[in-house]
Amino acid sequence: MHLGYLAILTTLTLLQGRSTESRLPRWVVPLQYRLDIVTRINQPYQPFGGTATIELRSERATKSLVLNSRGLEIGKRRVVTLVAKGGKGVTITKILLDNKSSRVTVYLKNALTINTTYQLKVDFTSVLRRDNTGFYSSSYVDHNTTLAQWMAATQFEPNHAREAFPCFDDPIFRTPFKINLAHPHQYRALSNMPVRRTIRHASLKDYVWTQFLESQPMQTYLVAFAISKFERPGFTSNARPGCPISTWARPDALSQTEFANTVVAPLLSFYERLFNSTFRQKKIDQMALPDFAFGAKENCGLPTFSEESILYDSQRSSMADQQGVARAVAVTVVHQWFGNLVSVEWWHEIWLKNAFALFLSRFGVEDLRPEWAYQERHALKLYLKVLEFDAHQNTELVTTVVPDEAHIWAAYSEMKVQKATVLLDMLRRVMGDEAWQMALRRFLVIYANRSATTSDFWDVLQLQVDRNGRLGKGLNITRLMESWLQQPGYPLLTVTRNYDDQSAVVRQQRFFINPQAGQRATKATCWWVPLSYGCPQCPQSNATTSIPWLTCTISQRSSQATPVRLEKLMAGPSDWLLLNVQHSAPLRVNYDLHNWQLLNETLSDPVKFRLIHRVNRAQLVDDLFSLAWSGVMEYPMALGILGYLRHEDEYVVWAATKDNFERINNVAKKSHSYRIYKTFMRILLERQFEKVISSKSLGNMTHRPMILRLACQYELPACLNLARQEFAKGTPAKAGWMTIREREMVFCTAVKFGTESDRDTVEAMYQRSNFAAEQESLLTALACSRNTFALERVLKWTFESVGVRKHNARRTFKAVVSNTVGYRLAKKYVSANMQLIRNYCSNSTNKVVDLMRPLVECLSTSRELNFFSKFFKTILRDMDGMERLIKILIERGSDNIHWERTKFRPMMMAIRDIILWRSPRNSPAKVQSDVNQNNFLH
Repeated sequence: MHLGYLAILTTLTLLQGRSTESRLPRWVVPLQYRLDIVTRINQPYQPFGGTATIELRSERATKSLVLNSRGLEIGKRRVVTLVAKGGKGVTITKILLDNKSSRVTVYLKNALTINTTYQLKVDFTSVLRRDNTGFYSSSYVDHNTTLAQWMAATQFEPNHAREAFPCFDDPIFRTPFKINLAHPHQYRALSNMPVRRTIRHASLKDYVWTQFLESQPMQTYLVAFAISKFERPGFTSNARPGCPISTWARPDALSQTEFANTVVAPLLSFYERLFNSTFRQKKIDQMALPDFAFGAKENCGLPTFSEESILYDSQRSSMADQQGVARAVAVTVVHQWFGNLVSVEWWHEIWLKNAFALFLSRFGVEDLRPEWAYQERHALKLYLKVLEFDAHQNTELVTTVVPDEAHIWAAYSEMKVQKATVLLDMLRRVMGDEAWQMALRRFLVIYANRSATTSDFWDVLQLQVDRNGRLGKGLNITRLMESWLQQPGYPLLTVTRNYDDQSAVVRQQRFFINPQAGQRATKATCWWVPLSYGCPQCPQSNATTSIPWLTCTISQRSSQATPVRLEKLMAGPSDWLLLNVQHSAPLRVNYDLHNWQLLNETLSDPVKFRLIHRVNRAQLVDDLFSLAWSGVMEYPMALGILGYLRHEDEYVVWAATKDNFERINNVAKKSHSYRIYKTFMRILLERQFEKVISSKSLGNMTHRPMILRLACQYELPACLNLARQEFAKGTPAKAGWMTIREREMVFCTAVKFGTESDRDTVEAMYQRSNFAAEQESLLTALACSRNTFALERVLKWTFESVGVRKHNARRTFKAVVSNTVGYRLAKKYVSANMQLIRNYCSNSTNKVVDLMRPLVECLSTSRELNFFSKFFKTILRDMDGMERLIKILIERGSDNIHWERTKFRPMMMAIRDIILWRSPRNSPAKVQSDVNQNNFLH
């Protein structure tokens, strides 16, 4: 009996009462697969086919076998047989294919004998897909030969293995695989396991069989194979005896695989120490796929990546690109434990394994390069993204019901994973690092080679916190986490200080970026919130043995928030107080007026502002923008405090600032008063621009790329002159002192303000480029053009050209949409080509919505909103879950319109006052003249 069989039976016994009709029967268990597949590969839509041989057992005397198949030809002339191992054949009476449910049912004359091993053989044929799912073909141009090269690869998660071979395509099953691939001899095949041998095909001329060793038991969605002309890996590491690590890419990109290959072994060693668990795999082949619609996929032994996720060029890549490669590799490494060793029971909990991987990846990257401060940056970036997304009425719950396979894609959402990651971080802080690590290790031991649920994980954590007593009485992990996972949004904490007795009262209510949404909300919400606070005299460490909490009444009828009073604060009457130190929980904070004044006094001092940690400053900046946008705070006060940014020099703060200014800019750029807004931005950026340019040797660990981008975007003359000079002397074509993102700013400026010859130069560089990140950067720069024909060409290249990576589409499309000339063209293109875009996105609801988001985020009139609302409901109504996601999209547009009507004028008045006060070169008369010309107050 296979070792995985006992574990499967144990799990299935527990699941008997919870199985649903939409899933495969639980009582038939696959024990082993052998796949023999022949593939033609020299052009698109080529056929493939072969035989799937499945050993299985049944725990019931059933007269039918049900397994998954989609798009495969089975039955009729294709042979299907069932034989008892070592015994007689079983008569098959009928084979029924149901394309709607993606099932094939094999009906038997006599019932199967319980606990007897049978061998099911199914012959099948199909055609390679072209949508990056299942077993698909794609092409790339070999820059060494300028010829198009075809290849085939797999993407089986969540339920696309059934498109490559008939199988029990359910995550509950773990089964060993023997894979044999027949292909033209000039191609190379890779799979989960090392090659056992390569032999000639008996009947097909110039074909060979590549046969692989049997794998460990694994789910069908972790099976992977690829056939390509990748003749050899770029680099191979033998740092781990018995497990060679190689990274494969198209031949002309092999030199870009070195960094990705060198980080695997140290990452594996780090996580083995962290989890106290040894990684057991016979080899790792990382594969950079030229056309891959996903960032990375953690297939056992053959993780696959998009090229821009794993290729790195030390001369042309930015530090952010290098960090992205390290993170992508770290994510696939963490998945070897969370996802592969311990797997999910069903797709509604897919967020848990993905959040684990994203969360824990930051610790591995931090260990690789401590100088990056990656853990801090990554944690803050996700935190701010979650707050922005979850501040609306129509948002997404982390926990999603997946009643059947038709709803699987509803469980796949980048924002759900990011929010869950932020919540895991909150949980770690609450528990403490030591208890958290002990719980992770216990969880991996208990559920190794099994499936586990979210409840299982909470139970393990609860056992650990009960031992160290950090949560206190009346609090438990399940109640705490469910308050965040099973309701939308997050709280706004209102802090009212008593300066006489050094206390403060903290209250919570749900935060909405649009106050109208708050008025429409009918259900009371409450979160269990751990409170951390800081002040000038407070200890710097976040570690505390007793955590104050905002709590909720425990009732079936209501969820009433209970205010908390913080006593004996160390902050004196003249000291500022900060809550939620270094984002200990996902929330926003508003203070009484005097505390804001105390914070402003510190921030406005060019020396003392560093008394507030840079992460807390980033939080304050983000809170100020959002409180002003939502009307909780008035713009004169918010912008007055934000004026301190003139001497702010930390990357994390400017990263938070950039996204908020982008939200304002999306609406403001369509206004007649945009020139006034740009003047304000130039004043804010001028000092920092001069500072970063005076020291070009600082490298891209500083906030320099951010400042250069903003300065040229708002047409600071000094930045435009710099860009013209660098472009004229050819610096962007070389490494120089600029990073790839800074060179993108130079290209954008040349395309936007230069001649047609300049744009042609950038286009030629794009056509010649052999580097995925550089191609993405150049195409994004081309989207800066003010020439309609050039922008139409960028749109066609993005969605219709073979050479453009699908993973780049959203960034390039967003760049076109952000262009005031491009917005109209993008809208027109989408209207005429939605079916093409749907096919491009593999008809995935989440991908289509994510791609369309920039269009809605840039609208500012009711006419535009009505157009998109009607258009989406008409064109996309047949897509799974689209009604809910359209509401999410349309609400973003409504927020813009409401803000433009109610807050834009007060903001511009505040900006006018700031310009008059701060800019000695702009006389009051000149500024007022600009104001009158633009008529922005009328």
